[in-house]
Amino acid sequence: MDKIVASGLVIVKDGKLLVSNDGKDNFFKIPGGKVKFGESLENCAIRELKEEAGFKGKIISKLPTLKLSKKPQTSEKMNIFLYHFMGEIENFKNNFNSFEHFGHKICWVKIDSLNKEDVAPNINFLREKGELK
Repeated sequence: MDKIVASGLVIVKDGKLLVSNDGKDNFFKIPGGKVKFGESLENCAIRELKEEAGFKGKIISKLPTLKLSKKPQTSEKMNIFLYHFMGEIENFKNNFNSFEHFGHKICWVKIDSLNKEDVAPNINFLREKGELK
């Protein structure tokens, strides 16, 4: 069975979660992606935030890992490991406007108004675990 290992930096500020959408799916995701050969989970999360949203981030703590047995988009069987880290944006200017960054729509969404159907499974997982505050 195929295996995917991905990592993402969870950014929460003033009750809002930073999310992105690359147009490939109809839901928002935590900025993150596949770990490259020889790359640490932490470096992957920081790199992906920079690539997808243009922000320089730093890790504060490790969050729970989600293991899936199929791709949410296609239901194709595979082992998917989604590693999460709580982080913050360095030199953040408190600008919560949505914007585009290299094909990614970047938004801040209020955590208490997240619609389960509009976000990736790992966001719902972290919310259910009480990690998004």
